[in-house]
Amino acid sequence: MTALSIKLPDELAESSRQIARRIGISRSELIRRALVHEIEAVQAGLERQAMAQSLRLLAQRPEDLAAAEALDDALSEPLAGEGDEWWNG
Repeated sequence: MTALSIKLPDELAESSRQIARRIGISRSELIRRALVHEIEAVQAGLERQAMAQSLRLLAQRPEDLAAAEALDDALSEPLAGEGDEWWNG
């Protein structure tokens, strides 16, 4: 495991300490979980963008336009059950 040193604004550092204590994990574990969650969200967003671009190219055919737009819209919706307080399990 690699050790990192990061600087956080005081308010974020205190919030992370409080939340970690409330859910019974270390602040390091909370930050690891948050980083994994954010990386997965960014990767999913990049994948959605790539798929949307492919669909836009496919949609240049009039018969495919409606299907491509519907799928593009559906990919922008958040996953069911993934709320803002994902760390509460």
